Parts: sequence; structure tokens; C-alpha cells
Amino acid sequence: RPALLRPAIESGAMTRDPLLGMFEPGEGPQVAAKKAESLFFEERPNGFVLPHNADTDESIAFYEDCLQDVVANFGARHDTVPMMAQGLAVLYDTKAGIEKKSMYYDKAIDCLKFAQQSMFEMMGPVAMAIPHFQEMEARKGKLERKKARRIAKGQ
Repeated sequence: RPALLRPAIESGAMTRDPLLGMFEPGEGPQVAAKKAESLFFEERPNGFVLPHNADTDESIAFYEDCLQDVVANFGARHDTVPMMAQGLAVLYDTKAGIEKKSMYYDKAIDCLKFAQQSMFEMMGPVAMAIPHFQEMEARKGKLERKKARRIAKGQ
């Protein structure tokens, strides 16, 4: 046989498991694979995707922690702050739609305000002329209207 096809260890000794220590105690690659399979995205004909088995609470907690860490370590002027805050706004908007509660729209609007404030601190008054800043302003208006409709329904 060519040298490349020979077993790496010909003594018969077992090699160390490369996955050892990567998982929680009692959890192996099979359990981790099942966890990864539970979340999936269905592609829609309009070009968007629809998430299935997504836990918005877990995602919100994770991204709030990340945002707090970035702000604590680098301040609100860090480049990632507006993007992370806008992502949190989307998660809160999604949660409001799933749970039919208007209070999450307030949190989404607060996240967008924080993202705009961060952009303003980084760029000054010029930030208000940036299309991304204006899109967030339009998004805040849309969330206000969604909140008003939800309140009118008594939710």
C-alpha cells in the first residue's frame, strides 16, 4: 500500500477523541447534533426565510449580554453597537408578533433609539443624513403603528 493510505498508528492503540471536552458532561456529539437540527429555516418563494423552532427568548438574552459587554468594554461609539441594537429590535418585534404583546414594541423602539444615539455619537449630526439612520427612523414609525393596532385589540 502507498504510505498515505496506511493507518496513522499501526500499534493498534486508540487515538484520543478530538471531541472530548467539547460538550457538557453527559452530552455527546449526537445530542449536540439533535440540538442543531431543531432550528431550521424554510425558504419562501418571496426570497425570505421562515424560522422554525427558534427560541427568541434565548436569542434576546444572548444579544443583550453581548451588547452590554461591548458597551461596557468599548463604549457606545463602537462600530458594532448600532448593528447589534438593531438586531435586538428585530428580535423584540418578532417576539411581539409571536406573543401578541405590545410591550415588546416599546423595547424594539428603545433599541432603535439606542442604535441611532450610538451612530450620532460616532458621526455627529452627519449621521442623520445616512440612509441607515433614516431607515431606523421609518422602522420606529412602523413599530409605533403596530403597537397602536395591538393596543386597540386589547393586547
